[in-house]
Amino acid sequence: MTEVVSSIFGPLLVWSVKDDREKLKSTLEMIQKVLADAEQKQTKEEAVRLWLSKLKDFCYDAEDVLDKFESRALWRRARSMEHSTFKRKVCYLSSWLSNFSFQFKMAHKMKELGKTLDRINEEKIKFNLLSDVHEMTIPPQRETHSFVPASKVIGRNVEKEKIIELLMGSDDGRVGRIGVIPIIGMGGSGKTTLVKLVYNDNEVKKHFDCLVWLSMPVEFQVKKIITDIIKSLGHKEKYDKLDMLQNCLRSMVGNKRCLFVMDDVWEVTEDAWRELTELLEGVSEGSKVIVTSRNKSVALIMGTVPPLKLADLSKEDSLTLFVKCAFDQGQEKNHPDLMVIGEEIVSKCNGNPLAEWEYVRDSDMWQLKTNILPSLRISYDLMPSYLKQCFAYCSILPKKCDFRNIDLINLWISNGFIQSSENNQELQEIGKQYLEELRSRSFFNVVLKGYSFMFIRMHDLIYELAISVAQPESSNIRVWTQDISWRTRYISFPNPSGVPKDEVSGCLSKLSRVRTIVCEELGSSDSEEFFLETCISQCKHLRVLWLDDSSFHLLPRSIGRLKHLRYLSLNGNSNIKKLPKSVCELYNLQTLDLGGCNELEELPASIKNMISLRFLWVTTKQQHFLKSGIGCLTSLWWLGIVECKNLEALFDDIQSLTSLRMLWIVDCPKLTSLPQGIKNLKALEDLVIWDCESLRLPESESNEPCSMSRLQSFRFEGLPGLISLPGWLEGSASTLERIRIVDCPKLSALPEWLLNCSSLRTLEIGSCPELCSLPDGMAFASAAH
Repeated sequence: MTEVVSSIFGPLLVWSVKDDREKLKSTLEMIQKVLADAEQKQTKEEAVRLWLSKLKDFCYDAEDVLDKFESRALWRRARSMEHSTFKRKVCYLSSWLSNFSFQFKMAHKMKELGKTLDRINEEKIKFNLLSDVHEMTIPPQRETHSFVPASKVIGRNVEKEKIIELLMGSDDGRVGRIGVIPIIGMGGSGKTTLVKLVYNDNEVKKHFDCLVWLSMPVEFQVKKIITDIIKSLGHKEKYDKLDMLQNCLRSMVGNKRCLFVMDDVWEVTEDAWRELTELLEGVSEGSKVIVTSRNKSVALIMGTVPPLKLADLSKEDSLTLFVKCAFDQGQEKNHPDLMVIGEEIVSKCNGNPLAEWEYVRDSDMWQLKTNILPSLRISYDLMPSYLKQCFAYCSILPKKCDFRNIDLINLWISNGFIQSSENNQELQEIGKQYLEELRSRSFFNVVLKGYSFMFIRMHDLIYELAISVAQPESSNIRVWTQDISWRTRYISFPNPSGVPKDEVSGCLSKLSRVRTIVCEELGSSDSEEFFLETCISQCKHLRVLWLDDSSFHLLPRSIGRLKHLRYLSLNGNSNIKKLPKSVCELYNLQTLDLGGCNELEELPASIKNMISLRFLWVTTKQQHFLKSGIGCLTSLWWLGIVECKNLEALFDDIQSLTSLRMLWIVDCPKLTSLPQGIKNLKALEDLVIWDCESLRLPESESNEPCSMSRLQSFRFEGLPGLISLPGWLEGSASTLERIRIVDCPKLSALPEWLLNCSSLRTLEIGSCPELCSLPDGMAFASAAH
């Protein structure tokens, strides 16, 4: 009977829902284009801002609906893997009825979304918003000049002398090539002021026949730049044709040693820069260009020497600058109370001089309700929209926190900020490109480069900028309050210890649509446990739950109801002993961070059901991992097994992890061996084995067959039992780029196949007293590395 009903109604219902679902997907793609244009207009037009909020709300709701379809498909896939054939037949009727009910509900929701979109679309016409826009906001050109009183400039003497040395130095030997000195730094860091000092130096003026100062347009237009150069040199006649302009330019600068300052270059293409340098070829040898920019990619395209990145001013120089601006000469001694406040202000500025107030005075940015330095805001406005949402999201991360690039990328992916490209590029690779682009624009600083990842940090001013631009969708709550917008999707809470339960409930009742909750150091008091339980029960659309460095003992069983959850971090929880079985019902979960959970007794037995898991970082007290556990997670990319003090062996089916790119085995003192299948991890790119004092790696033959052919780096450190490198590493001889071998006291020789490592860039060897020599032909390595 069930099969008959299914054959009649099933196809009709599925066809209708599937059709609406595809329409919804294509509609969302179109909306992303409209959003780019609307975001450019929203800073000035209140009506557009309100309309944009409605459109974004629709997008979130539509994504949630589509996500429910994906979650349903994952649920069915997990159930089919879990149940036997007999059980599947028994459950067929209930499963079909459940699916019928689900399809009916979703069809109704999509119809409601369609009506909402129709209303929003009617309003769109009023604002003349485009669906095909070029993502470049053009703010008013920031015009600078070359004069600065030297007495008013504090610090930067070292940088000034370095630039002058480069200006006076010889060229790189290529005739006709003009030398380019790039200076990069975040807005307000003093790039322009530094170049003014250099430009007005007497020795510089004597060295060059002519000097030209250019305030660069936001769009790098060769014709306009040439016109500005000619005007600066005193030519008054106007030319419309580029050919006439270049003839005039050559006649004015031909055979002269020239210095061109191109101040504040935002963007440039290689073709445009090549065209401009070709037009400047008539200048004499020794001519130079100084270019200032916030964007590292500009420096890489234009520079002929490595870029000079401006460091923050010292505290002493920052305070001197503040005193000079705030007081008449000598008057600061009469106001010790104000000096104390001044020192606090200087400390908050973190060495950034906060220049360029003349430009700020006339900027439209004053109309925004924010105290953020407007020149930084313009850097944000010039971003493409795909970077804006990634940057704004960082506002809810802990302040002054050094975070791993891989964690940030996983957070972006979990929230849907990164979409796969047309060439099916992996999301992690796209995320790396996004992060590098933000770093090149001076929004992130690298504070430490690890072996497989790096730690990054945001300057305090950049962090405040992120908080400003992210509102109201993101809220960084520093003091507990119920005054939170219902539009909030991403939120960071302070510790709720001592907060009355009714306040917690009232606050979270507004956040039914929230997607990310960050709350560190969550304890086990009544109010803290109530907060966690309420988060899980009321915030059903959660995609990220970040609970690092907490100390609660139990994760609520209701965690399994968060069907949209993609990212769960319990890193550093030293009290939790067990995870509820329901955590394995999180079929969408992509990242599970259990690192530093030193009291965790074991992983749940049904972890194999977490079929979407890509990143697993685990610390447990168990001696052995269960069969058909981690080895069944075939989507896994990252696996970190760290601080497992009792672990004696890994899982035998490790070769089933066919997608695994990175494997970390760290601080497992009782681990004695690795499974044979490790040599068949054909996708593995990074291998780290560190501080495993009982581990004995097999002294395999070099011709042992293996599938490990993509390994790019391995790090063996703190391995007293290592006598020789495993033979299965030879399969990656042509792909290895980095090798680190440290504190392996019994290692006595390196294999000859290392000579075949044609891609090797870094070889680090240290504290290996038995290693007396390198293979013949590698003697250079000891000097180079």
